[in-house]
Amino acid sequence: MKYLIFDAGPIISLTMNGLLPVLRSLKKDFGGKFIITPAVKKEVIDKPLRIKKFKLEAMQVKKLLDDGVLSPSSDIISNQALHKETAKILKQVNNSLKSTRTNQRIKIVHEGEASCLALSNLCGCENLIVIDERTTRVLEEAPEKLRELIERKLRTPIEQLSKPLPNSKADKFVRSTELIFIAYKKGLLQEKTKDFLDAALFALKFKGTAISSKEIEEIKKLA
Repeated sequence: MKYLIFDAGPIISLTMNGLLPVLRSLKKDFGGKFIITPAVKKEVIDKPLRIKKFKLEAMQVKKLLDDGVLSPSSDIISNQALHKETAKILKQVNNSLKSTRTNQRIKIVHEGEASCLALSNLCGCENLIVIDERTTRVLEEAPEKLRELIERKLRTPIEQLSKPLPNSKADKFVRSTELIFIAYKKGLLQEKTKDFLDAALFALKFKGTAISSKEIEEIKKLA
């Protein structure tokens, strides 16, 4: 069984851009499961359901969960085991860097992102993590560049105290923009033109996906 493990960011970006229905079509074509952890569910369903401004979007995501398009991580790993592994990752990562100005530890990842990494570690299965946030991807794919990235982001000198994830297995990541490109190639978007693909990719970029305009242009060349 194959799994796509979703962080909150891509789900929020797709919802805000009216692209959430694409997940239904992709799920039918995927031949595996789309998974969300309890921490991600809290971000995209539980909390926003209590806020009028975000309730409609949360209801749309909840419908995907109710309909089985999204599945809870408890289908493959117990919540207790996942919580333990998530806490371990949060402790390791968020104590690995500190500001040399304030002497404070730098918070690099949040619970939702850490829970996705934890599930990927524990499930013992073929999986990809769907995440738009650059820091978490650098953490796994190029940890030697993490300090430099955080220094640029916070504009403050950073000292590395330890390796963020000493037992990292280099998870594989995919962004919401890549999901939309795959949907385009499979003819699953509501409009099948390159102009619509261009609009969708840039809409996701402007809603928070960590992708450059140059990368988008490279993707479009493959269309």
